Amino acid sequence: MAKTLEAHDKLIREIFEGSYQFEIPDYQRPYAWTKEQAEELFDDLVSAMQDTRNSGATSQYFLGSIVLIKNDREPRSWVVDGQQRLTTLTILFSALRAAWNAENYHQGVKSVTPFLYEEGDEMLGKATGYRFTAREEDAIFFRQYIQEPGGIEKLMLNTDKLDDSRLRYQENASLQLAGTKAMSQDERNALWKFLANECSLVLISTPDLEAAYRIFSVLNNRGLDLAPIDIIKADVLGAIRGSRGEDKARDYSKKWSEIESQLGRDAFGDLFGHIRTIYAKQKQRTNLVKEFRDSVAEYKKPMDLIDNVIKPYAEVWDFVRDADFESTEQAETINEYLSWLNRVDFKDWVPPSLVYFKRFRQHPKHLAAFVESLERLTFFMLVTKVGINERIETYADLTKEIELEGFDGDLTTLKTLDLTNKQKREFIDALDGDIYRKLPRARMALVLRLEALVSDGSKMQAFDHVSLEHVLPQTPPAESSWLNWFPDEEGRDVWTHRLANLVPLHIRKNPAASNYDFANKKDVYFKGKGTASPFVLTQEVRSEKDWTPALLTERQKRLVSVLTEHWNLAVADNNVPAPQ
Repeated sequence: MAKTLEAHDKLIREIFEGSYQFEIPDYQRPYAWTKEQAEELFDDLVSAMQDTRNSGATSQYFLGSIVLIKNDREPRSWVVDGQQRLTTLTILFSALRAAWNAENYHQGVKSVTPFLYEEGDEMLGKATGYRFTAREEDAIFFRQYIQEPGGIEKLMLNTDKLDDSRLRYQENASLQLAGTKAMSQDERNALWKFLANECSLVLISTPDLEAAYRIFSVLNNRGLDLAPIDIIKADVLGAIRGSRGEDKARDYSKKWSEIESQLGRDAFGDLFGHIRTIYAKQKQRTNLVKEFRDSVAEYKKPMDLIDNVIKPYAEVWDFVRDADFESTEQAETINEYLSWLNRVDFKDWVPPSLVYFKRFRQHPKHLAAFVESLERLTFFMLVTKVGINERIETYADLTKEIELEGFDGDLTTLKTLDLTNKQKREFIDALDGDIYRKLPRARMALVLRLEALVSDGSKMQAFDHVSLEHVLPQTPPAESSWLNWFPDEEGRDVWTHRLANLVPLHIRKNPAASNYDFANKKDVYFKGKGTASPFVLTQEVRSEKDWTPALLTERQKRLVSVLTEHWNLAVADNNVPAPQ
C-alpha cells in the first residue's frame, strides 16, 4: 500500500545535501517576507547559537514545518507550505558564502556552496542541481543573484527598479549580508555549524496535492482543526482524570469550555502565548505546547493551572483586549489608554499588563497610572522602531519588577517604565521627522493619537475607514500653485511626510482629493453632508488660506509639542532643540 503521509524531523544539513530539491509551484504567491521577518529569523539564529556556545550544551533548534508534495523515488519536492522560510534560508546561505568569499576564506565557501547547488559536470552531461527553485517567473533571477557565485554581490549593485518578490530578495539579501559581514570569522563559522548541524525542520510529505492541502489546512486553520490549546487541554484534563476521576475531569472540562467560549477561540489561543511569555520571559523558540509545559510551573498541578492561572488571566485578557475595564472610578481613563495600546501592531506589552491587572485589579488609581506609563513606553518603542528581541526583553524586565515580592503597585519602583534623556531625545527626533515613509507601522496610530489629544474629548471617534492625506501632495503637478510655495524638490521633501502635513480623512474622500491645488483640496475635504470634518486636525486645514513652509514650521512645532507634553518627554539638561 502506498504511503499517503510521512513526517520527519531533519537537520538542515540533511535537507540541503541532496535528499530534496525544493520547487515552488506557480500557484504560490510571490516571496513576501519583509526585512523585519528576515531580521527576526537571523537574530533568533544568532541568539540561539550564542546561547549554545555559552552553555556548552547542544540543543536542537526548531525552525518550523514544511508541507511538500513528494514521492519517495526522487528528490523533487513541490512546496505547498514553507516557501518563505526556505527562500530566506537560501538567501542566508548565499550571504554566508559572500561574507567568506570577501575574506578569501575558501573553506567556508566550499562548505556552504553544496547547500545552494550540486555542481554539474559538462563533460558527463550532468546539469547543476539546484537545491531550491523559485517560482517560474523568479527562478532565473533567483539563480543569477542568489545561488550563483558572486550573485548576491551583483544584486547589491543592481540599480534596476525592482518590485514584489525581487525587491524582497534584494532587501533581505542586503540585511543578511550586512549581518554576516559584521560578525567575526569565528562567530560566522559558529553560526554556520549551528545552522547546519543543530537546526531542524519537520518535513511533512504526501504524494498528491489534495492530501497536502488538507495537511496545510490543519496546520494553519486554528478555527477548525487541532491547535496547541487542544493538545494542552487533552493533556491537562487527562491528568485530572487520572488523579481525581472522571467526574472531576468533567467539571474542569466545563470550566475550560466556558472560558474558551467567553474569549473566543482565537483570543483564547493568544492567551496561552501570553501566559507562556509571562513565565518564560523570553521569545518563543520552539513550539508553544512544549514551552508552555516547560515554563508554566502550575502545569504539573492541572487544577491549579485552570483555577489560578488560566481563569484569572482570561478574565483580565477579556477586558484588556477590548478596552472594557469596569470600575466605579478611573474606568474611562484606563480604557482610553488600553484602546491606544491595542492600536499598536505588536502585542508584547500584553504579558506585563496581564500580570499588573491581575495583581492590582481592585486598585483603579494604580491601574490608571500604570497604563498611562505603559502607553508611553510602548509608543516609544513603536516610533523609534525598537527591534522585537529588545522589546521582548524590556517587557520581560517589567514583568519581573511587577512580580517582585513586596511590590505594592508604586510605579516609582518600576524602573523599566522610565525613559532616559537619550531615549526621550530619540523619541522627539522620530516624532519630528519623516513619519510617513520611515514609520509605516506607526504613522496611523500616531496621527490618530495626536487627533485625540488636540480634540476636546466631547465626542469619541471610532476611527474606522480612515486614511492619511498629504495636504501638500507627494507629487504636485508641474503647473500647480504648490510649486509657488515649494519651488524646489528638496524643500518639498522636508515637509511632505511630516506630522504637520498629514491629516486623517475618511478613506472614500482621500482618492478624490488627489493632487488638487490647496483651495480645491479643501472643497473636497469638506463637501457632502454638513461642512465639518469629524477630525480636528483636518478642520484646522480648512481655516488656513495658504499652506506655506512658514505655516508648516509653526504647525509642526505645535503638534510635536502636544505629543511631547502628553508623554512627558522633557529632559533634565534642556539641550533638546525645538522642533523645526
